[in-house]
Amino acid sequence: MIKGIIFDLDGVIISTDSFHYKAWKAIADEEGIYFDEEINNRLRGISRMQSLEIILEKAKKTYNDVEKAALAEKKNELYRQSLSKLSYASLSKDTKDAIRKLYAEGYHLAIGSSSKNTKYILERLHISNAFDVVIDGTMISHSKPDPEVFLKAAQELGLLPEECLVIEDAEAGIEAAKAGGFIAVGIGNASHYAKTDYPIDRLSDILPIIEKINRQVAHKMDIEHVGKVYSTGDVRAVSDFNLTIDDGEFVVFLGPSGCGKSTILRMVAGLEEITEGEIYLNGKLLNYLDPKDRNISMVFQNYALYPHLSVRKNIAFPLSQAPIPFKHFFDWKWRQERKEKINEIVEETAKKINLTPYLDKKPANLSGGQRQRVALGRAIVRNPEVFLLDEPLSNLDAKMRVQMRSEISRLHKALKAIFIYVTHDQVEAMTMGTKIVVLKDGHIQQVASPEGLYLQPKNMFVAGFIGTPQMNFLKAVIRKDKDDYFAYFLGNPKGIAIPRERMQSFNESFLDKEVVLGIRPKSIAVEGELSYVDQGFKCSANLSEQLGEETIVYSKAGDLERDLLISVEGLSKFHEGEEIHISFDLKNVCLFSSESEESLL
Repeated sequence: MIKGIIFDLDGVIISTDSFHYKAWKAIADEEGIYFDEEINNRLRGISRMQSLEIILEKAKKTYNDVEKAALAEKKNELYRQSLSKLSYASLSKDTKDAIRKLYAEGYHLAIGSSSKNTKYILERLHISNAFDVVIDGTMISHSKPDPEVFLKAAQELGLLPEECLVIEDAEAGIEAAKAGGFIAVGIGNASHYAKTDYPIDRLSDILPIIEKINRQVAHKMDIEHVGKVYSTGDVRAVSDFNLTIDDGEFVVFLGPSGCGKSTILRMVAGLEEITEGEIYLNGKLLNYLDPKDRNISMVFQNYALYPHLSVRKNIAFPLSQAPIPFKHFFDWKWRQERKEKINEIVEETAKKINLTPYLDKKPANLSGGQRQRVALGRAIVRNPEVFLLDEPLSNLDAKMRVQMRSEISRLHKALKAIFIYVTHDQVEAMTMGTKIVVLKDGHIQQVASPEGLYLQPKNMFVAGFIGTPQMNFLKAVIRKDKDDYFAYFLGNPKGIAIPRERMQSFNESFLDKEVVLGIRPKSIAVEGELSYVDQGFKCSANLSEQLGEETIVYSKAGDLERDLLISVEGLSKFHEGEEIHISFDLKNVCLFSSESEESLL
């Protein structure tokens, strides 16, 4: 992913070649040394003293170091006299436009030049503020083709060499870029050099090259080190959020209230300013783009429909508000054709979301589920690359939520676009998402598939948050007998075998130490169930909840140190205080450090 561009100055931003030629020619003539364009061409991309050595090859006498230093200083004085004539008008329109666009799109810009006059030239051109970093000849020990100047520029930008393009006009500069691990872009004479990665004729050609490179290496969406701090109260809502999303994925941000999930969604949409980090879509930086320019649609929790407009006009609203080109402003035939085209799109969208019979009704005459489909339709007509859904089902009743879950999943498969869905409801996350991001206090806890979260939770928070009823956590000690592993609950002499395949990645430094054992309620069987095995454990029932297909038993553990939740198949009745014999199936057991709460498997 290209994030920074490092420019050589002379020959790339501005050509001062004629100034160099004029100054060296004056020195050579005064010393009686032959100097022409061919010799001048050998001086490109190298230091002043290296240039002087080449010129003195034609001298009839030998110069000592003091004399050489004097000649070099005199040349610089003549050169700076010419530089004093530079101004913003000296820059080509193409150069101005290219720098302005790169700056506006949020790329990190730097100058990496061996010239000691670099800062003076930038001041004369009035473009110093366009560059985040300027490295010049006073800050380096080695000139090109040594890569030092480019490496320092990348380091100051906080980027790796592979995240930067270097634009050079000299072969020595291309050599330096390649030696430093950069992508080398050649302009002018360097555009024909064999080691140049991308030749360009003018500076504006760099923009499509960056887009091409980023499309090749990028995921559909990349969220990198994004953070959000609210200035009022210095509240950090999101910390170092990193996520890659591929085309067609259904990503769910899941977590309790206040974990930062909606804040991240709003930063992606452009409704919330990003404090730190970067968001890319198809390799294009979104940070500085307005929401309307991101090709992203958002569906809000409260529908956000216009009550005075019909369903048809609500869905059509984003299209009808698109600006009309001036050449068509008074073209009534074109405007009528545009209106008919919009209506076709609206009706086609209404079919997809089963709203055709309601197109001419007002939102007040619709149910909650129908209003949410109108909001979805308004997002669909824009044909965005990314759909953002901020808890869209939270205002619906339980039956309607189940129906809308299937509707949204069906829509996702039909549209084949990225869906990013925010919810605190784990059932929605597990049934709809292909990738789930679990958040707590603004930090990512785990990114995984629904199955991965359920079977391999990264820590106790994820294990307890995913799954209904909640996972049981018990203190235990893991012991090993030959190649077999056994779990011993604290205060109980009975050991339960753990399948070897479950323990393949177990950190054996935790053997014979207290750990936290996590077991799902469905993995605890009561006497009378087919999966029950007599292990000698018993508890007493406190409360039972009959849910139809299962009964949840809240039990008081007799010989365990903590109470248990048990899921029993079907309708079963347990009296308060009734003794229950139970057994544990550790096929999908989870083990956690009692200190860090991180998974040990």
